[in-house]
Amino acid sequence: MNLVLVLRAAEDAARTAGKLQALDCAAVLSPVLEFAATDVVIPPGDYDAVIVTSAKGVEFTGDARQFRAAPLHAVGEKTAEAARALGFHPDIVAGNAEAILPHLLERYRRPTHFLYLAGRDRQPILEAGLRAAGHEVHTVEVYEARAARALTAEAVSDIAARRVTAGLHYSRRSAEIFLQLAQSAGLADALHDMTHVALSEHVAAPLRKLGLQTLVAAKPDEEHLLSLLSIQLRTKTP
Repeated sequence: MNLVLVLRAAEDAARTAGKLQALDCAAVLSPVLEFAATDVVIPPGDYDAVIVTSAKGVEFTGDARQFRAAPLHAVGEKTAEAARALGFHPDIVAGNAEAILPHLLERYRRPTHFLYLAGRDRQPILEAGLRAAGHEVHTVEVYEARAARALTAEAVSDIAARRVTAGLHYSRRSAEIFLQLAQSAGLADALHDMTHVALSEHVAAPLRKLGLQTLVAAKPDEEHLLSLLSIQLRTKTP
């Protein structure tokens, strides 16, 4: 059975581990990020629309009933599902910030006041694009991702013994943290014996910079990430 390194936060990693079982793979769990609410109070306002780019942005918002009257736009189907669970009815749903931005610009031709429920560490693509088009974006950082101090003992042991076939990378920051922790654990050379599968070119960049074999999913979602992994495993199977 192939061992696949999963670096997601514990709750997300558990779901991914279940999906890997269907591919005849066993997950090696080593969360490099843990998410926590910032407990910020969202100021009431006359918002025309709400944007959420992560399911965490929904889960850590708290009581969001006051914003349900405004259209909600989500990055990723998982984010949309989390919003529906809280009584929202997501309108525009797209795979990433680059994908949703043109849809928002097409929908909102006149100056619009957006409430953006965001994480503390993020790319400015969405905010910058909307503001450049004359829109007002009120960003509220409702959660943060804290870096792990070390890889799990299981991950260190399996990587060092060259037992890990592949690693899954969902974000640029988690990939960078993983590389730092692996270096600290003396695993730099062993990383070259793994196939690294990334959600996007942006996520893949720090891996490729080190010369690691890195594949990129056709679309930035877990379905395509695991599909690519499955194809790669079949290719390597004698």
